[in-house]
Amino acid sequence: MLSHPAPDEAPEAAALRGNIFTDLDRLAFAVEMEAAELLRQGREDEAVRTQALRLGVRLAQRLVSGVWADEVNLRLERWLPEYEARLSPESAP
Repeated sequence: MLSHPAPDEAPEAAALRGNIFTDLDRLAFAVEMEAAELLRQGREDEAVRTQALRLGVRLAQRLVSGVWADEVNLRLERWLPEYEARLSPESAP
């Protein structure tokens, strides 16, 4: 999987991966704060959608980390054949 670091990952690549992880962490925190604000305003439905967005950011963060996470990797494995079929030249109209 391309998002996983190689055992001999270059220091620059590791630093970039770390920066992306931190950026995603900041984004998840910001979205969590937005959800809390929506709850304080009594906008529960919007808060629920915002929390779902935050969880999506957390999934991306786990993918970037390169550490196995069932909630990410099992989904990728499950849908990989369909994804690759979508991109294959044979399936183009």
